[in-house]
Amino acid sequence: MAASQPWLEQLRAGSEALQGVLAAVIEAERHFAPPATPLERLKQITQSPEWAWLQPLYRLIADIDHALAYAKELPASESAAIGAHARELLSGSDTPAEQAFLEHYRALLQSDPAVAMAHAAALRALQALPAEPSNQSERLHARHQWNERRRFLRLGGAAATRPDS
Repeated sequence: MAASQPWLEQLRAGSEALQGVLAAVIEAERHFAPPATPLERLKQITQSPEWAWLQPLYRLIADIDHALAYAKELPASESAAIGAHARELLSGSDTPAEQAFLEHYRALLQSDPAVAMAHAAALRALQALPAEPSNQSERLHARHQWNERRRFLRLGGAAATRPDS
């Protein structure tokens, strides 16, 4: 499947690069947070309001990994939409839900070399994904398809589409 759909491997590489960004951000933030075990830190990151700003990044990573694991087919157009969404998240977009992320992230990006290096690596990996169509309606359709897939997988649709079931 990867030979006929090279964007799947590129998408895996993009997810790994985004995971590198997440790890660098958490490491940078760890210096400002009280000591915690890894399990306590995970609980804080996923449940504490102080860490809620990080949700857009870790949810995107989870959505990408979930789609790669459970989607029977992931067209190049959706991979392009995923790449565009991820680049917009890291570089800035007009989505209000992502403004808190951008404020914290930009501060870390400017102050922590590890975050800056992970950011650059992620952008390089995401650039390898297929380009979005120049036609706006096709681009919006692909983004809609990606959002619908994310919603479906989050609602538990994966159980019905798991390849080994």
